[in-house]
Amino acid sequence: MPIELREFTPADYDAAIALWAGTEGIVLRDVDARGPVLEYLARNRGLSAVALDESAVVGAVLCGTDGRRGYLQHLAVAGSHRRRGVGRALVERCLAALSDRGVDKCHLMVLPDNAAARAFWQRLGWHERPDVLVMSHLKAGRVTA
Repeated sequence: MPIELREFTPADYDAAIALWAGTEGIVLRDVDARGPVLEYLARNRGLSAVALDESAVVGAVLCGTDGRRGYLQHLAVAGSHRRRGVGRALVERCLAALSDRGVDKCHLMVLPDNAAARAFWQRLGWHERPDVLVMSHLKAGRVTA
């Protein structure tokens, strides 16, 4: 049976968080708790996606936009389903959904020492930006970035 791609729904959260937690190179933080992720999905309806094999989530990605640029976060594919085009298909689905909204530029962040992820994104035509550095600001009292 072929892999099915569809919108990431609130019902997919538990399977997605388990996939992300078990994927090397993905760092989970406070904003990845159920509440913030479900709010993100509601604000960016139709953009995030999951890949299903039968009824099991074997891939997941968060996708959002600020109206000018798109952002991908937490792309992960189960080890059993890698090198089968699942990650590429999820990315293409997200980019098409962004383009349908008039957003043709997209960003993502990769840990500098995650060579496998960097190679994956480069194979898909993404490039590293030497001209920018990510900076963050946390509300007083927050403990994680």
